[in-house]
Amino acid sequence: MLTINISELLLTVLSFFILLFLLNKLLYKPVISFREQRQKSIDDCFQQERQAKEKLAETRKDLDCRRSESLKEAEGILAEARSQAAREAEDTAKQAQSQAEEKMLQAARAAEELRRAESKALEEQSSRLAAGLADRLCR
Repeated sequence: MLTINISELLLTVLSFFILLFLLNKLLYKPVISFREQRQKSIDDCFQQERQAKEKLAETRKDLDCRRSESLKEAEGILAEARSQAAREAEDTAKQAQSQAEEKMLQAARAAEELRRAESKALEEQSSRLAAGLADRLCR
């Protein structure tokens, strides 16, 4: 027959609660605390990652903005340099043309002086020849 022994029952129940208390104190609370700390550190890492991604996106946006501004500025400088180079080339061409015209005028003057000198020399020579012929004819 089955008999229930009250003292054993109380001892078993008391042992059960003591074991429950010890397990709670020594195992469950440390494990739960460790799990919470680990979850907190994981959440912190995710938060840092989100912040880093946001900062990276901001930095990329800022760099893109700066790059576009730099490109616009470079295009402006290039256009200005091209127009200045065109002006300088035009000025140089005008100077070269004026120098060429001046050289042509000088050459024309020199040719005119040469023609006059040759004409004068030819007249002198022809008058000498005429005088020489006249002398020979008169003799």
